[in-house]
Amino acid sequence: MSKTRPIFERYWSLVVAFILPVIEIVVELKYAYPDNELTRVTVSVLCLALLIHSWFMQRRYVKNKWRLAFFTLVLSLIALGPLWLGLNVIRFYSYDLGADYQRNSTLWYHNLYWYTVELQDTIILLAKVLGIAVVLWAIVDLARWLVKRIRAMD
Repeated sequence: MSKTRPIFERYWSLVVAFILPVIEIVVELKYAYPDNELTRVTVSVLCLALLIHSWFMQRRYVKNKWRLAFFTLVLSLIALGPLWLGLNVIRFYSYDLGADYQRNSTLWYHNLYWYTVELQDTIILLAKVLGIAVVLWAIVDLARWLVKRIRAMD
């Protein structure tokens, strides 16, 4: 029991931040309820808050700065999903303003839809870059761990 408590304290917010968007997507697909934008905003804000909490917990338990940088990259990659989901709400409510194709309008809120679309495209590109960085970092970390194990066997 005493060993599971620190693990639970360290990772509960990360697990909940993973589960909430999955529940939202499953409910949306199964019931197809309209006007679910309030739910999306709530899930997005809650997930971002839980990921920030998770980062503070990782910071408390991490052994060195490189490990903290790795966890920061991983949590940043995960946080892009709820951020994109939250921007989708802005995109939904600003669609009517952007439907007029007033791209060169002098009023900023007429372009809000297009700004949101461009920001979401940037988030997707950033997610790809962060995903590659996390995978490469994990491969290098695994290789270093294997080298230590092999040298310890000799």
